[in-house]
Amino acid sequence: MPHIEASFDIDQPLERVWDFFQDVPELVTCMPGLELTGRTRAASYQGRVKVRLGPISAAFEGEATIVDVDAHTHSARIEATGVDRRGGNRASADVAYEIAAGAAGTHVRLYGDIKLSGALAQMGRSGIIQDVANELTVQFADNLRVKLAAPAGDVDAATAAGTASISGARLALGILWSRVKRALASIFGRGG
Repeated sequence: MPHIEASFDIDQPLERVWDFFQDVPELVTCMPGLELTGRTRAASYQGRVKVRLGPISAAFEGEATIVDVDAHTHSARIEATGVDRRGGNRASADVAYEIAAGAAGTHVRLYGDIKLSGALAQMGRSGIIQDVANELTVQFADNLRVKLAAPAGDVDAATAAGTASISGARLALGILWSRVKRALASIFGRGG
């Protein structure tokens, strides 16, 4: 079961970032390739995401439930499941986020476990899932920065961030670059 960890800093006040994370329909527009399709209960949402990793593509439909929301510690946990009916892939995730004041405004930490079955499970064994999570976090953070930096009602900035999709080329280059950096670090004796 792949474990993922990623973090980033954003030059915005803690409470502004926390409030934005509580607005799920807006937050979803920052995640590349993710589309919100409905709401089943107060903290449960339906959605879909399309992913292509090399020769394998998947179109997941599923549900995510936000649990353990703690406004005092600015943290929450998300439980999600999804099915790719065409490709026979299944995924489940238990992911948490923590938002804290940082030197550069606000620090966001994401971590959790992902369980995969089907052809995508092979990718999880090779470490690609962590690389994908890292690159998606970079794209998510970039989109979040655009949304939060825009003046209220700036439709152009909101649209630019909201129309982001998973870029196969950018994703592949990001993964390749992170693997090259790790290889070089191991050759030259530095942690990667």
